[in-house]
Parts: sequence; structure tokens; C-alpha cells
Amino acid sequence: MPKKGLLLHLSHVNRDNEIGPFELKIIDALNEYDYSVWQHLPINPPGKYNSPYSALSSFAGDLTLISKKIEIKKDKEDFETWVKDNDFWIFDWALFIILKKKFNDNEWFNWPNKYKFRDEKALEILKSKNNEYFNRLILDQFTFDMKWQIIKEKANSNGIKLFGDLPFYVAMDSADVWANPALFDLNENLEPLKIAGVPPDYFSAKGQIWENPIYNWKKHQLNNFKWWKERIKVNEKRFDLLRIDHFRAIVSGWCIEYGSADAVNGYWKRGPGKALLEEILAIMPSQRIIAEDLGHITSSVKKMIRHYKLKGMRVLQFGYGNGTRNEHHHTNIDKNTVCYVGTHDNNTAKGWFKEMKLKEQTTNFQRLIKEFEIEESNCSNKMIDIGMNTDSKYFIATVQDVMNLDDEYRTNIPGRNEGNWILSFSQAKIIESIKNEKGDFGTHL
Repeated sequence: MPKKGLLLHLSHVNRDNEIGPFELKIIDALNEYDYSVWQHLPINPPGKYNSPYSALSSFAGDLTLISKKIEIKKDKEDFETWVKDNDFWIFDWALFIILKKKFNDNEWFNWPNKYKFRDEKALEILKSKNNEYFNRLILDQFTFDMKWQIIKEKANSNGIKLFGDLPFYVAMDSADVWANPALFDLNENLEPLKIAGVPPDYFSAKGQIWENPIYNWKKHQLNNFKWWKERIKVNEKRFDLLRIDHFRAIVSGWCIEYGSADAVNGYWKRGPGKALLEEILAIMPSQRIIAEDLGHITSSVKKMIRHYKLKGMRVLQFGYGNGTRNEHHHTNIDKNTVCYVGTHDNNTAKGWFKEMKLKEQTTNFQRLIKEFEIEESNCSNKMIDIGMNTDSKYFIATVQDVMNLDDEYRTNIPGRNEGNWILSFSQAKIIESIKNEKGDFGTHL
């Protein structure tokens, strides 16, 4: 039987009238009801469309995620050590936020040239004029990491792993690109030449344009992937397990001409391959890495996952179309995987079931609902039970499915820019849903 986990992003936790830190309460509940994993979406400050996958930094933490009730000791020596350990990114982050505030949150590539192109003298003057704010921004990030370590230590002492999520690409409007433009495929005016996305797929007939700049892999290789290694180091400290979102781009990524109306006419561009992956694994070993291998996955991507003994992902909602060799079907899920009913990009189990009932139903789906006596009222619980009886290493349920919620509580609809990432759940109801009998996974089949 898989180890049981919960996918709950902290931005979806309602903090109104919070008495004690929710994070510490939920860890107690997860421990009491035999959960081994708590999965998060990216914990960086969200940028455009409020998406955690389009963050203002892939290093900084989002202070609004964590309870104000968690208390830390602000030791000067600890602070100085932390700054030294994070000097690769922290000063650029502070300058970036000062400038975002100065220019009314405008994107950095629309700033005056002296700031856009990082004139050293202009940045030094900016820092000196905003020194107090600059130092406070750095202290805020130290505070975030100290609070996060309290959460992680509490989780680990209760036998619970924190599971993070690393977007492969970064947002154009981010401190990452502003501070390191040479590492991205930009022209002389710092505009993207190509952007990332995916071709037409399950979620979108015209593919998806993500607005993320493509990496300049030659520049990354010249400095031995230093930026990537620093990014992994930060996540290695914060998480026990780490999902690399859109893992296939390590082998090849979908490139689209900047300004294209859709993603149909893109092409696959070769990625860094094992040169990057081996640098990642030197910091965070393979048993702690999950490769998001959903969508257009080639044999070379599968071969890399097997060769480096990474865990892949299986999503039950993808398992009941036509065909008999579907790797997402519950009977085909192997031990070196993390299994889900659905991820943050999918409908809730209840919403998915209603969608499937409205379609011309496949034989596989008909067999599923007949064999397990699934109907709308019990589908969340039944699908969770099915996942918990696969051979996967971990089974992760979304909080929406544990709470038996309908499609109006879906986290994200890929390809849609508005209306995502806006959920808010009562703390008491989250805890209650973990404690009630629907949380007793794997016992009803």
C-alpha cells in the first residue's frame, strides 16, 4: 500500500481569526491519521495571474503563505550566516522589489533603461536611498526561512515529509530574469526571442503559451549550471521531496515564437539533458526527486527517468480512456511512481466524474464505475481508495477530494488566465475532513 499524502497549498487556507498556527495543527492531524506526506505548490511570491508557477522569484518565499502566529528567535549570528548562504539571490531580490514598488508594480522590462539594464551606479544610489527598506526585505526572507524550518522540523519529527514543487521555467517578470538576463534567450533590448509552452494536448486544442522565456543553455553550461544549483540548494533545505514540473524540458521543450497567437506552430528544442540532471542529483539525490512526466512524453524522457531511478507521476483521471495499455489505469501503476486522482491542473474527482458521465463513455470507464460501484455521491472517496490500493510509492489526495468538493473548487484550469488560484478553505473544515472517516483511505475496497 502506498504512503498517504495530502496536496494542500497554504494560499488556500483562510487565516481569518486564526488563533494558533494552522501549519502546526494540520501536522498533528496528518500524523494522527497516518499521513506521511504534505505536498505544496511552489511557495514563491506569485506574479502574473496570481499563479505560483509564474513567481516573482524562484528563490524568495511568499510571506503571506505562513501564519503570523509562528514565532521565531531573531539571532544576529544566524541572520548573518543566512545572508551569506543566500547572497547569490537575496540582494537582487531586495532591489527588484524596491523597483517594483517605485514603478507601481510595472514589469522590469518597462523600467527606465538605467534600472532595466542594471546600471551599477544607479542601483547603488537606489540602495542607499532605500537602505532601511532594503534591509527589511532581506530580514523578511530570513524570517520566512526560519518559520519554514519550524514547520519542516515539526513535520519531520512527526514522520511527515514536506513535498515541494519546482517549476522548470521562470516568469519573465521575475528577479531571476532581471538579475541574470544572459541566462535566457533574450535580444539586445532584453525581449524574449522564444517563449515556452506545450503543443495541443488533453487540456487545450491550441496548446498553451506560458509566457516564460527559454533558457540560454550554452551560458548555463559555461558556469556549470550555477544558477540551477543555487536554486536546488534552496529547495533542498525546504523540502524532503521535490517535484520537477515539466521535467521533459530537460530533454526537449516546446518553443514558440514570441508574439504568437497560440502554441500550435512551435517546435521541440533540445534541452541540457543529463548534464543538468546530474548536477541536480548531486545536491538532491534521486530518491527525493519526482519527475512530472505527464503529457507529450517521449521514450528518451522515460529512459532518463528509469536510468536515474526517479519517480514518475500517474493520474487516475487519465486512466480510463480508450485502450488497454494506459499507464494511468490503476492496474498498471508501478511502484516507482507517485499516484494522484488528479493534480492541481485537473478537475476535482467529483467534477471529473460528472464530466465523464456526460461524454460517450469508454469501456474502461464503464468497467471502473461498475466494478467499484462508483456514483457521484461517493466518487471522491472511491477514487481515493483506488489510488491507495495501487502499487505506487506514494498516493497524494488533493484537499478538495478529501473534502468531497465539486468542480467549482478546482484549483486551476490550464490555458485560462483568470479565475485560478483563488480558493479559500476554513481551517476547521480542512482539519475535520482529515479526521472524518473519508480520510481513512484504503479500507473501503
